[in-house]
Amino acid sequence: MITLQELHERDKRPPSVTVYMICYNHEKYLDEAMYGVLMQKTNFPVNIVIHDDASPDRSGEIIRKYAAENPNITAILEETNFYQNGKSFLPIVIPHFTGKYIACCECDDFWIDENKLQIQVDYLENNPDCIAVYSNSLPVNKYSQYDEAARVPAYAKTSEGDYPSDDLFAFHNQLATCVIRNFWQFMSPEDVNFYASLRGPGDRKIMALCLRLGRVHYFSQEFAAYRHVIDEGTSFSATIRRLSKWERLKHDVRYNTDIRLMLNHFFGIKFYRIYIQVLYDEIRFRLKYHKSIIKEADLSSRYHLRNIPLHAYAAFPFYCVYRAARKLARILFRHK
Repeated sequence: MITLQELHERDKRPPSVTVYMICYNHEKYLDEAMYGVLMQKTNFPVNIVIHDDASPDRSGEIIRKYAAENPNITAILEETNFYQNGKSFLPIVIPHFTGKYIACCECDDFWIDENKLQIQVDYLENNPDCIAVYSNSLPVNKYSQYDEAARVPAYAKTSEGDYPSDDLFAFHNQLATCVIRNFWQFMSPEDVNFYASLRGPGDRKIMALCLRLGRVHYFSQEFAAYRHVIDEGTSFSATIRRLSKWERLKHDVRYNTDIRLMLNHFFGIKFYRIYIQVLYDEIRFRLKYHKSIIKEADLSSRYHLRNIPLHAYAAFPFYCVYRAARKLARILFRHK
C-alpha cells in the first residue's frame, strides 16, 4: 500500500476532484443528488463518475440525460446487477478516478453547501499530513425533510477535530461528507480486487484504511444530508434492518473480520490480532446467545480459524478489562 509521503511525491498535480456517485433505484432522489454536486463553486476542475447498478426504475434514463447535458459526467450503466451477483464494480470505476481528490455521494444522499468541495480541498492542500476530511451531516427522511430521529448515533460527532487513530472501528461517518486523497490510482489491480472482495459497508472500510494512512479531519459544519430510511427501499440500513438480530450480529462479525484482514494485507497487522478479536466476539456472543458465532458466520472456512478452545474462556474477563481501560483512556486523553 502506498504511504502518504509516497503519494505526495508521485502526485504533485494542482487540485482537481472526481465525484464518485453510486446509484441503485434512486429515481426519486437523483435530481436532488445531482443538483448538490453541480452547484459546487470551486477554483479547480470537477468531474463526475456515476455508476448505476442496473436499476429497474428510471435511474438509468435520468443519468443519461445529465451525461448528455454535462461533458464532465461519465455515466457507467450496468445491464446486470453486480451486487445481487456477489460482485464488486469498484475495479470498473477506479480507472475513471482521474482527480487528485475523490469525493463520494450515494444518490439517495445530497450535498447542501455549495462551498463543500472548496473548503475541504483547501484544507487538504494546506495540511499534507491529512489523508481525508469528513463533516457533520444533516439527517433527512424519505421526503428530504430534516428528521433528528433518523440520525445514526455513529454520525453524532459535532466538535471539529481529528478522529483518534488508535481505534479503527469506533468511528465511521457518512461517505457523502468525505473528500479523500486519490490513493486508488496507485493501487495494483491485485490490491483493488482484494479490497473489492472484502465484505462490509464501504464507509467502515474506507475510514479504517484512511486512519492507517494519515490524519483524518472532521468539520463541524453540515456539508451534506444523508437519508436514513429503514422501513423501505434497498439501502444497506434498510436491508440490515430486515434481518433478525442474530443475522445482524453475524454480518457485523463478518464485516469487522474482513476489515482486520484488509489491515493485515495492506499494513502487515498480524493475523493473530484478527484471531484475538474474533475470539472476543465469539465468546461475547456465545455467552449471550449460547451459539457459536464462528460456525454460524461461516468464519472458519473463510479465515481458517480453529474452534475456540475451552480454556480461552478463562481469559475473557481480562480481555474485557483491557478493552474497557482503552476506552476510558481515549475519553480522558482525547485530543480536542
